[in-house]
Amino acid sequence: MSKSTKDDYVQSVCRVVLYIEQNYNSDLTLDELSKIASFSKYHFHRIFKSIVGESMVDYIRRVRLQSTTLQFKTNQKITQIAMNSGYETNASFSKAFKKHFGITPKEFAKNAKLKRGNKMLEPKIIKVEDIEILYIRKTGEYTKCSIEAWETLINFVGTEYFIRDDVMMFGIGHDNPRITDADKLRYDACVSCIDKTIQPKGKIQSKIIDGGKYAVFLHKGDYKELINTYDGVSDWIVESGVELRDLPIVEKYLNKNPITCKPEDLRTEIYIPLV
Repeated sequence: MSKSTKDDYVQSVCRVVLYIEQNYNSDLTLDELSKIASFSKYHFHRIFKSIVGESMVDYIRRVRLQSTTLQFKTNQKITQIAMNSGYETNASFSKAFKKHFGITPKEFAKNAKLKRGNKMLEPKIIKVEDIEILYIRKTGEYTKCSIEAWETLINFVGTEYFIRDDVMMFGIGHDNPRITDADKLRYDACVSCIDKTIQPKGKIQSKIIDGGKYAVFLHKGDYKELINTYDGVSDWIVESGVELRDLPIVEKYLNKNPITCKPEDLRTEIYIPLV
């Protein structure tokens, strides 16, 4: 297979992955997804598994179930969470949830509302506009796959573009590392798309970080300690009773060259999408 052909395959599968993640609560069919990829439905499921590493059915199920985990910290009932994630009945949702996570939704909901942080964090509430980004997806343990993702993205856009003052850096971790196998963690390294002459290619894709209302928390220190700040964020969600939008959490990195910074000088904003 030529490099251009492989890049076309990867681009097609990445389009479908993005579509699944934005429409997982819909009734997704092989016909629909293969049309988005511009492939025959008879071959697309094999191409998808070859590039993503799991079948399309398994991937859709995992995305649907993973999307529910943060919702359990809100006041939504389990039935509503099930419907929001694309399940028609509470029973089918509970069966799939327990099979995937090894625990019932009721038990998970109880654990999700336990206080984990050492102190209550207070965010600032802001509204932002849509942000067009270039990004690359890597999977694996966050501390490792994020480094690989950033190296690939910086090589693609170029150092000169990356260090521009008007270029913003974001990270999107789609999965909770406390309940998801390390090899299944999905991480997107993202930069704002300022130069329209830089076009997506291969595994480099473009998408929009949705604007709207966000609660923004500031993490001070090493990226390895982010998980502790997320515990405080979780406590805030439970205590405040806020309603969350069905969007991923976004990290904004405020240090242009984190490699040269002392860990204690690193600053990261955590954006929680609110209704």
